[in-house]
Amino acid sequence: MPQPIDVGSILGGRYKVTGRILASAENDVILDGLDQVLNRPVSILVAAVENSAHLTQSSREVAIGTRVSNVSILDLGVQDHSTYLIASRTTPADLLDLVVPTEPAEDVYQEPFFTDTLSTEIFGRARDEAPAGGAYVYDDNSPLPPSAALPKVTKQPAPRTAAASTPPATAAVTSTPIPAAAVVPPVVAAPVAPVAPAAPIEEKVTLWDEQDYDAVDEVPAEAPVEARRPGTFPAELRGTSEEYAAAELLDDEDDDENAPRTSGRLLTGGIVAFLLIVALIFAVQHIGGLLGGSSNQAGSSTSAASTADATQEKTSDAPAEPAPVAPVVKNLTDVTTFAPGVQNYSETYYPRLKDAFDGNKATYWPTVEFSDANFGSLTDGVNLVVELAEESTISSVTINQLAGTGGQFNILTNSKPELAGATKIGSGSFSAPDFTLTAASGIKAKYIIVNFTELPKLQPFNTYPYGLKITEISVK
Repeated sequence: MPQPIDVGSILGGRYKVTGRILASAENDVILDGLDQVLNRPVSILVAAVENSAHLTQSSREVAIGTRVSNVSILDLGVQDHSTYLIASRTTPADLLDLVVPTEPAEDVYQEPFFTDTLSTEIFGRARDEAPAGGAYVYDDNSPLPPSAALPKVTKQPAPRTAAASTPPATAAVTSTPIPAAAVVPPVVAAPVAPVAPAAPIEEKVTLWDEQDYDAVDEVPAEAPVEARRPGTFPAELRGTSEEYAAAELLDDEDDDENAPRTSGRLLTGGIVAFLLIVALIFAVQHIGGLLGGSSNQAGSSTSAASTADATQEKTSDAPAEPAPVAPVVKNLTDVTTFAPGVQNYSETYYPRLKDAFDGNKATYWPTVEFSDANFGSLTDGVNLVVELAEESTISSVTINQLAGTGGQFNILTNSKPELAGATKIGSGSFSAPDFTLTAASGIKAKYIIVNFTELPKLQPFNTYPYGLKITEISVK
């Protein structure tokens, strides 16, 4: 039967059939497809009319987990009276397994793990075909099926000794009453032959009598124990004093291994003596130094006096150096030069230059905002000239700024308010609100020029992110 779904068809409004893989003998077709929404390849199974119900049932079982399958199901639908399944890319064999129905669970007996009929097999009977409940329940609440019969209990025969001790006529009569119909003629018991006495059994172990125990506890007569007082040594074990002393001396001479070692003691004594000698020499020298300290002190005071006189003579001959002059900022001027034909935007902020040296960090002098750090190609740099009250000694220059990061500037000194002929004493960049340059010793100047060659980046800003906001310039 030809399938209405073929290459180029759109399933579910999003899955486009891109190729045909195979068709089974029952007209189940497997196609290649493309998910147009997520742009990923998919596999499509179009079931035959007679297998549509099986495909739907298998898909639901895989979705809820009652059937194990390698297929990752994405969608299930019906188009042109044909049931189709959308799945991730998988093999055709796994897809065709879904059109095969599963066996009903009620027709297949699944034996429980703790089976109820295990006892019947243990006692030699065949296990029941299906478990069945019973009225009898063990103490552990495990039921016993009625089909499982209890094991038969057989009575053990009476011991032979008991039968031999009873008379023959009495042994033939039982205590169980016998029905009248089952009466049989009496049986005459045969005479019992006398039993011959058994041969005595030879014992493997002989028992000791009381005389044997007494023999062990007795002390031989030839070795009498002589009673002696505590602290006395037996006379027969004592030799002469000369023999004992000779033997002891011989043992001391032969026992070289345990003899005390004298070499270690000599070495230790030598080291201690050397240390004592060194300590004695050090003490004598120290005491001699203390005794001769007075004469050395007098000599040192004399030499010190002569040195002081010579220094005073040299100082009086040399001209006196002038005292350093503390710098005082008198004025601040902006001498920035813009490119030809470009308006000087710095003129707008000339009145606020006094805020950069008034000693108040709450006020500041700004520049116009530029589009880049190179002044928007309008000028080569921004130049501020700090005029001092008089030529002063420069120790450090501190620049306080607001909201700027980065940039580059040079600090120069000159005797006139211009860049020509100026001397560079340092450079820096803004990484914090305050920057301090420590100058070398002996630098004197009337004018200090701050030449900004690159602008810092402002945060926040109004129009463009690059500019200057100088709150204070101080010179020490």
